[in-house]
Amino acid sequence: MEKKKFGYEGETDKRILMKMLLVGEITEEHLQAYLADLPDVSSLADEIVIE
Repeated sequence: MEKKKFGYEGETDKRILMKMLLVGEITEEHLQAYLADLPDVSSLADEIVIE
């Protein structure tokens, strides 16, 4: 099993990330580096038209 890089890999809930920042489990620098490394998958999105 692959170990998580900073302990929050895959967590997308802002509340969880904010709590981890506040209690010192992660640093803002590590979080920014992690977010910068995420791939841009916006081209894979499908447009949905609601009438």
